[in-house]
Amino acid sequence: MNRLNRDHPLNQALRDLLPGDFPWPRAEVLLEPLPSSRQVARLTTGNGEVAVVGKFFCAYPPATDKDRSLDGEYGNYLRAEVLGLTQGAGLIPRLLGRSPQARLGLVVEAVSGPDLDQALALACRRGENDQLFCRLEKLAGLLAVFHTRPLPEQPVSPQPALDYLAKLRRQLRGLSLLTAEDEQVLQEEAAAWAGRLARFPDHLVLAHGDATPTNFLFPDGRVVALDLERLRYADRLWDLSWVAGEMKHAWGWRTGHPEGAESAIGHFFASYLRALPADAALTRRIFTLNPFYMALAELRIARNDYLSRHYRLALVAEARRCLAGGRSLSL
Repeated sequence: MNRLNRDHPLNQALRDLLPGDFPWPRAEVLLEPLPSSRQVARLTTGNGEVAVVGKFFCAYPPATDKDRSLDGEYGNYLRAEVLGLTQGAGLIPRLLGRSPQARLGLVVEAVSGPDLDQALALACRRGENDQLFCRLEKLAGLLAVFHTRPLPEQPVSPQPALDYLAKLRRQLRGLSLLTAEDEQVLQEEAAAWAGRLARFPDHLVLAHGDATPTNFLFPDGRVVALDLERLRYADRLWDLSWVAGEMKHAWGWRTGHPEGAESAIGHFFASYLRALPADAALTRRIFTLNPFYMALAELRIARNDYLSRHYRLALVAEARRCLAGGRSLSL
């Protein structure tokens, strides 16, 4: 943790930036770097009463993919009110602005609270499911709000999902995580699923786009979604199956038994279908196509080099089982 004196340029930028109802004192500020693929920090006043989170550009105007993504996330926060995401008790953090001259791509009000990963850890290691199930119900309700924003009706295309599988296959091959048999099987699965995906129509929804456990906090009995950089119009399964895939990973990584996630996955989907509520056609589509999107989530996670090679290969094998098992379900 770093200390910024009252005259530090970043401290001055925050005083100039923050709105009148969010006063920033002329005093020392604590800067705490947060885990992220980019520079992100929590900045807290000396008395701890006021805190913000800042995401930083490497350079401005944006010239890299990461900087362009951050610029896009700021635009998503600006659109959040139009999309109905600022109603009620704060589904997302409050946007406070940005200061490109200080490399601040955006500043949001800090949200304090445990994330979904904490509840997953307790469920995996101690069998404490009550807290996890409660948070999954809240998360399902939040995603239902995202997915029911009024949008111009456009049909879902299977092509983005098929393209993403091809991208993952290339990346995993480059990481030497696919055997020749894996390559062939994944190609065959793509061909086999293409028609199946097309047979179950849906309309595009507003998707969070990065539904990983650390992107959802649970303060004061509510749920708040962080990181809107991948917010987009997409198939709802990019969110739902990502959560399911992350739960399968949580049990597989922490216990060696990914099948232990099944009751939590079932509870999450049931909570989502109640929150909409969903009709029979949508329910059937979600359960029929979830194995394909969930396999994408598992293959995506397998790219992470902080995981052991043995476990990454196990994720590839689990994704193959998911794809094959999903196709065996009756239409």
